[in-house]
Amino acid sequence: MNGAILVFWVIVALCAVKSAAFFALARFDPVNRPALWFSGAFLAAGISFLGEIVLATGFAPGPTRMVIAVAMVIMFVLIAHGIARRYRIDMPAGGGLAIVAASSLLYYLILDLPRADFTRQMLYQIPYALLSFLALSVISRARSKAWYDWLFMALFALIGLHFLGKPFLARWAGGVGAEPSAFSATLYAGLSTASGAILLLILSSAGLALLLADTAGRLIRRAERDAQTGLLNRAGFATHADRQLLTLAQAEKPHEERRDVALTLIAVNRPTQPRTREQSAAALAALILSVAPRDALIGRMADFEFAILAPGSNLFAARHTAEELRKKLRARLGEMEGGLTLSIGITEREPGDLYADLLARGLWALEEAERAGGNCVRLAAHSQFDPLGIRQG
Repeated sequence: MNGAILVFWVIVALCAVKSAAFFALARFDPVNRPALWFSGAFLAAGISFLGEIVLATGFAPGPTRMVIAVAMVIMFVLIAHGIARRYRIDMPAGGGLAIVAASSLLYYLILDLPRADFTRQMLYQIPYALLSFLALSVISRARSKAWYDWLFMALFALIGLHFLGKPFLARWAGGVGAEPSAFSATLYAGLSTASGAILLLILSSAGLALLLADTAGRLIRRAERDAQTGLLNRAGFATHADRQLLTLAQAEKPHEERRDVALTLIAVNRPTQPRTREQSAAALAALILSVAPRDALIGRMADFEFAILAPGSNLFAARHTAEELRKKLRARLGEMEGGLTLSIGITEREPGDLYADLLARGLWALEEAERAGGNCVRLAAHSQFDPLGIRQG
């Protein structure tokens, strides 16, 4: 067994493992549809490299060469479609079929040309290069790109240039072999296969890491969400609020007085019937979403307790919004079930405040609203007072 054949076997095993990994990811996270496309892509790549091993035996060289060439085209088409779905870029499936058909016709016409012909070698590599640049162009059309998206674009550019450089490498290395079965014994086969294996390993590992990160992100977001209302749950709200307020605190200048975030806590007395409780909670969440500022954090803190953290808002703006919210919610909930009361407590961020500081004052204001009989709004205006001391007094 020569070195090129050994590398071919290694690549086939790698493709099988990566295809299985992408397939398992797609089964675990059905929303991650790009993983299925990547699974099919690396299965096609494995078939192509398996064809190289069969070709070295001299078995059916004509059909085998077609399988090798077309399977690799299918791999790149499936990768391009997977990337398009991951970045939510429109790419019709019919376009991929047309590319495979056109490439198949091209290979049918050129595979029997002299193997040493430079034009034949370049035409053989052009579909792979163009499909690599197609994947690059799909990512470039994404509206917002993270640093790793630029790395993927650079990787596909490198893969495309790698294919365009293969005819020059073949000329420098002494050719691709007089016969198809002699290809694996050439220096060019060893160099081309080794470089291709490295790029394939990088592409498959990076793609798997990207899709795993997407799934992990979805799981984290799902864990932070309340299943009944779709709002952030208590832990999720605390995490995001802490992060947002910590960022604001770090950006503050010394002696700067900024009151630019308001925390609103909402509580409704609980309906007694379970079905009514579910309907009331969903209705309450929907109404809060409809009237809260667009960039606000909204969370469900308990069964019928909600929180709104509104950046760019102060105590008085939040009170105006709360009064409007109270009127609308009271009218709607009154239609659903009589006797409901709505209490709202509001506080605002002061210099150096973190989430725990706002929450303590907001809860005090909410308790004051509930002690007043509900259906009212109470404020906790200053951090100088001690809520615990007031309760004890």
